[in-house]
Amino acid sequence: MQLAKPFLCVFLAAACGAAIAGSDPPAARTVDTVDHDFGLSLPDPYRWMEGEDNAEFNAWLGAQGAASRARLDALPTLAHWRERLSAAAGASTTHRGHQLVGDRLFFLRAQAGSEDVLMVRHGDGGERTLYDPNAVEGGASIGGFSVSPDGGKVAVNVGFGGNEIGEIALFDVASGERLDDTRKPVWSEFRANWLPDASGFFYTRMRDPGDGEDPLQGMAAYLHLLGQPQSADVLVARAGADDALRIVPSDFPSVHVSAGSDWAVLDISGARASGRACVARLADAVAGHAAWRCLVTDADNVQGAGLHGDTYYLLSAKDASRRRVLALDLRDPQAVPATAKVVVPEPADAVLTEISAASDALYLKSMHGGLDRVERLDYASGARTPVAMPFDGAVYLMRTHPLQAGALLSLEGWTTPAKVYRFDPAAGTLADTGLGTITSMSFPDLVSEEIEATSADGTRVPLSVVHRRDLAKDGRARAIVNGYGGYGMVSQPFFFPVLLEWTQAGNVLADCHVRGGGENGDAWRIAGSGPNKQRGVEDFIACAKELARRGYSTPARTGGFGGSMGGILTGGAYTTEPDAFGAMVVQSGIFNPVRLLAAKNGANQIAEMGDPRTEAGMKQLLAMDPYQRVRDGTAYPPLLLVTGAVDQRVAPWNSGKFGARVLAAAPRTPVWFRTDDQFGHFATNVNAAALEFADIFAFFDAQLED
Repeated sequence: MQLAKPFLCVFLAAACGAAIAGSDPPAARTVDTVDHDFGLSLPDPYRWMEGEDNAEFNAWLGAQGAASRARLDALPTLAHWRERLSAAAGASTTHRGHQLVGDRLFFLRAQAGSEDVLMVRHGDGGERTLYDPNAVEGGASIGGFSVSPDGGKVAVNVGFGGNEIGEIALFDVASGERLDDTRKPVWSEFRANWLPDASGFFYTRMRDPGDGEDPLQGMAAYLHLLGQPQSADVLVARAGADDALRIVPSDFPSVHVSAGSDWAVLDISGARASGRACVARLADAVAGHAAWRCLVTDADNVQGAGLHGDTYYLLSAKDASRRRVLALDLRDPQAVPATAKVVVPEPADAVLTEISAASDALYLKSMHGGLDRVERLDYASGARTPVAMPFDGAVYLMRTHPLQAGALLSLEGWTTPAKVYRFDPAAGTLADTGLGTITSMSFPDLVSEEIEATSADGTRVPLSVVHRRDLAKDGRARAIVNGYGGYGMVSQPFFFPVLLEWTQAGNVLADCHVRGGGENGDAWRIAGSGPNKQRGVEDFIACAKELARRGYSTPARTGGFGGSMGGILTGGAYTTEPDAFGAMVVQSGIFNPVRLLAAKNGANQIAEMGDPRTEAGMKQLLAMDPYQRVRDGTAYPPLLLVTGAVDQRVAPWNSGKFGARVLAAAPRTPVWFRTDDQFGHFATNVNAAALEFADIFAFFDAQLED
């Protein structure tokens, strides 16, 4: 489908600024605060913005948001983008989170931009709704769910009002009724882990937000037996407790079990690639007197695991940047990763990214140049056989059940909708479940390219580019380059029509795979973490320049985009080489890491960024701090900061302080704040995402020079 190029407002920044003259909110006040940690001088004129429930900051941010809303609403292409993106959002039905238990397939379905609805499809093909959060007064959303081993009950993570802190609600599958058995508060990422007999589950609980403590500190793993009050739940492990486990307060303990295994695994993780793991007999853990044997440490650099019977499979990056798979016999009291059997060696031309244990085999996922392959490792023979996939793409779902053979596998590309298949190992075939992305949208005019940029130190950086097939590489197109670069996370092809509308309109969309991610293995992650964060910033700048060098765009017509940990990346690029971009948009970004411990969820980031309580840590945090690197008199490009009022991951004052500092340093620079009272760290449905991206695209239309 051909989209007419939207009308663009020449000299829009000046014209639209005049249209709303007099509506600017007051400038942020400043304070004379300077920290002198470790002999450093760290001015912090907007320190007053910090803190929870800060009425003055909330009022200031609200005024900024209202003024920016007026500016956004005045943009001439906003109506066009709202129409196009809303249509794209409503044209697709998406499915995710698939879990197969017996002949029942459980999944989440989102239609016409609504919140995900929990569904079950029975063996005869009939479907039923188990839980619809759209019907909840005040708004709710599903963060995830976990099905009992017998398929009779589902534990659902429910959040309210865009908040990721919510509850675990329990539903009976046969009747569809919600049971009077709720656990809270819980973080949406931590799902219930059912006992093999479905009599209860382990779960991770947060501190009560009302007790004055950071709810993300001191989290604890509990055992819940069905029908018992929360007060009767058995404490298994608590972060920060003075006990033999020595779990630091910022870590997250969670217990995992697997049907068919007599073992329980206590995972101790955080915002880092690796974690710790301890094991105990499941019967002892249920009885409340587990003798945990801690056999995996952070130094072992284990980044994934799977449990099958007495064997604990580990995805290890120690001495193997592209990872390898180890096998531990838990019956051996001396078993440790250093002496474990290597069942899959480090590949020479790929990165092992995930393992999952089924009854018949261990399933392996590996990434080759950003595209995924799946293999089956037979338990008995050790033979590895590839699973033939219909096309090259990314596999985001690789779900197995410990008592069932085969796997559920998804597959999608930049311009190809996701399909979800059931793999039958006996026949060696894939059967389409029909529960992928169902859409009337198609993009035959779009193509994707995998190229490279050369960073400041000569490193070749992968760069994915999506554009129209008929794009003239004359530098006239607008381009958005996206980046993240944290925790070893990998950006791979994904199908999202809302974003593809940008390229369908004749623009360019690029994904820069900077160091700090895991695209080229664990060495790539390490090369952009901690003291090496600036390398990722240099990679991001190099990607923007490469788009110009190849004629896709020009610096003035290239917008940078990122969010969360990507605030370090985009904010760093913005302050390091502002001339490389025509504008920047950052969603819920971290901008002030030297103040890491002043916000909840801050201590959890120490492993990735550094410890401000040490001299070395503070110095490396200062080196990556965009707020501290803003310089008076510098001509910075236009900036749009997106924040959610109930963000529990990154405190909104990060955006407030950074935006205020840029405004003071460069008064002529447009600095806008897009605020939303209904969401936290991200939008929870595609309709809300469509409205957000309509604002972002209209902003880029306005600010990227014609």
